[in-house]
Amino acid sequence: MQVKGIDHVNVLARDLDETARFYERVMGLERADNPAVGTSLRGAWMRDAQGHAIVHLVWKDPEADRYEGYEPGLSTNAVHHVAFQCDGFEAMRARLDDMGLPYRVNDLSHLGLKQIFVTDPNAVNLEFNFAV
Repeated sequence: MQVKGIDHVNVLARDLDETARFYERVMGLERADNPAVGTSLRGAWMRDAQGHAIVHLVWKDPEADRYEGYEPGLSTNAVHHVAFQCDGFEAMRARLDDMGLPYRVNDLSHLGLKQIFVTDPNAVNLEFNFAV
């Protein structure tokens, strides 16, 4: 087997709509239905401009046993963050400033990299990497 890259990231969400709006506004992803999800499970694919599924959102139904033991917003334990390769560093900073979202910049220009760190509504840490 040869690993070629990350296929998608799955995020368990208390508020599916709020979380989808976050990924639309922050990352410019487009919400789409997930045809693989049955009628008993609400979710959405967040797709990039080419239609590739990047983030899979799943609603954490408080009345269901599914995902018992997993709680959005609590510590993700061993998974600290998810990183994305990105373009448009200044545009992303401007977008986050306009939205009033807190973020942190790590300037590693001496290594050919700038990073922006932000947290989604479910306490998932996101790392956006920009080649410089």
